Amino acid sequence: MPERTLKLRLLLWLYSSANIAGCALALLGPALLFAGLIGHGWLLITVGLYAAGWLLGRRPPALERHIEDSLTVAQTLDRLDAVIAQASPHLNDEMRQHLARVRESAAEVLPRLVGAQTHGDELFTVRETVLRYLPETLANYAALPPAFRLNHPLKDGKTARELLAEQLDLLDSQLREIVANVASHDAAALVANGQFLAARFRQADFLAG
Repeated sequence: MPERTLKLRLLLWLYSSANIAGCALALLGPALLFAGLIGHGWLLITVGLYAAGWLLGRRPPALERHIEDSLTVAQTLDRLDAVIAQASPHLNDEMRQHLARVRESAAEVLPRLVGAQTHGDELFTVRETVLRYLPETLANYAALPPAFRLNHPLKDGKTARELLAEQLDLLDSQLREIVANVASHDAAALVANGQFLAARFRQADFLAG
C-alpha cells in the first residue's frame, strides 16, 4: 500500500469518530469550569475527557474481509448476505439497490458456473469478486470517517462516497453481463468479463492514488 501523506493522515484523524467523540466530551471541561464545579486543574480534566472520548469512539466498523476455499453455492451466498448486512448501515439507498442486484446475479450465475466444467476460471473470478474484492472495498469504505467519505475529494476529485457508488454500479452491470454471457454460452465474453473484474476491483483502497 502506498505511504499515506501527512496531510491525509491528519485529515483522517480530524474526521475520525474518535476525534469527534473526544472533542464532544472535552467540551464538558470548560462547561464545568464556567459552572464553578471545577477550578484548578480544569485543563488536565479537559485533556482526560478528550482521551476518554477518543477511546470510546476509536473502534472501527468490522466487516468481513476474507474468503474461504471450498464454499458451496449456498455458503457463498450466505457469506455475501452477511457482508451486505454488515455494510448496509454505511450505504445509501442507491448503493443498497446495486448490492441487491449483485446478490441476485450471483445467485443466478454461480450454480451454472459450478455445473460447467469449462468455466473454472470464471467461477473463481465471480467468487473472488463477491467474497474478496467486494468485502474489502466495503470494509475500506466503512472504515473511513463518515464526514471524510462525504466531503474530502480523493481520486479525480471525487469523494469516497462517489467512488463507491461508481464501483457498485460497475460491479452490478458486470455481473449482469456475466449472467447474460453464461446464458448465451459466450466463452470469449466471459473471459473478458473476468479479466475486467479482476483488474478493476483488485485495488480496494479508496486512499490509493
